[in-house]
Amino acid sequence: MVMNDVEPKITRFSGVLLFIAAFLLLTAIFNVLSPAADKTMIYFYSSETNINNFKSLKMEFDQYLSKFGPYEFQPFKGREAFEKHVKGRKNCLLVMSSWHYRHIYKEYSLTPAAAGVRNGKKYQKRLLVAGGAALGIDAVKTERIASSSSIDHTGSVLKGMLKGKFKANILRILTVPKDIDALMSVGFGMSNLALTTKNSLDELTIVNPVLCKKMKILLEGDETLLLILAVPEGFEKADHKVVSIIKDMALNPDGKRKIRMLGLDGWQALDPSDMAQLES
Repeated sequence: MVMNDVEPKITRFSGVLLFIAAFLLLTAIFNVLSPAADKTMIYFYSSETNINNFKSLKMEFDQYLSKFGPYEFQPFKGREAFEKHVKGRKNCLLVMSSWHYRHIYKEYSLTPAAAGVRNGKKYQKRLLVAGGAALGIDAVKTERIASSSSIDHTGSVLKGMLKGKFKANILRILTVPKDIDALMSVGFGMSNLALTTKNSLDELTIVNPVLCKKMKILLEGDETLLLILAVPEGFEKADHKVVSIIKDMALNPDGKRKIRMLGLDGWQALDPSDMAQLES
C-alpha cells in the first residue's frame, strides 16, 4: 500500500524534472542562436597595426556599444580569418585599413562610410627610417626591418617606396605592436631599419629627442587614408543608427577613450578626392 502511494509521486516528480530540463535546454539554445541573429556586429582587422590586447579591446568597445543597442565588437588578429568570416555577411560594419579596403572592396561589395582621423588629419605617410647615417637604401636588401604592419602590408609599402629598384628583404621583419615601437627597436639595437609613420616620428621627438636626432629618413611612401569604416551591400537601412554611433564616438569622453585604442581621434566623411584615392 505504501509503494502504491510513493510510485505516483516519484513519477510526477520525474516528469517535472524532465520538463524543467527540456525547458532549460531550449532556453539555452535560443539564447545562443537568437542574440547572434539580432545583433549588429562591428568587425575589426587592421593590416597596419599589430593589436595584442584583443580581450581588452573587445571588452571596452562592447561595454560602450551596449549602451546604445544590440551591438557587438569583434576584432581579428589575421587577415585570412577576418576575410573568411565577414564574406557574404550583411548585418555588420567593417573597420579596416585603407590598404586592405582597396584590395577587397569590389569582391566584398563594400562602401566607405567614414575615414579615421588622427591629429586632425585623415591621411598618413609611411617612412623607412635608419638608425645611423652609415646605412643607405641598399640596407633594405639585408638588414632587419621593424614594422607594426602585417607582412603583406609591409611588403606592399616597401615595394611602392622602392619603385622597382630592387626587392626588399621582407623575410627579415621584426613585428612590433605600434609604429613608435618600430623606432624604439632601432634605438635598442633590435633592428637597423624601421617602417613607421610621420606621426610616430614626430611623437619620438617628444618621447626620445636624442634617439630622434640619430634617425635618418631613407624613403617616403605616398600618403594614404587611415582606418576605414565600411558598410557591405545590403546593410539594412534601419541599422544605419550604428554608423552614426561609431562616427560620433569622439563626441563622447568615454567613446573618445575607446577610439584611441584604435589609434584614432575621430572619424570624418570622405570627399570625392578621398574616394578617388581609396578606390583607384
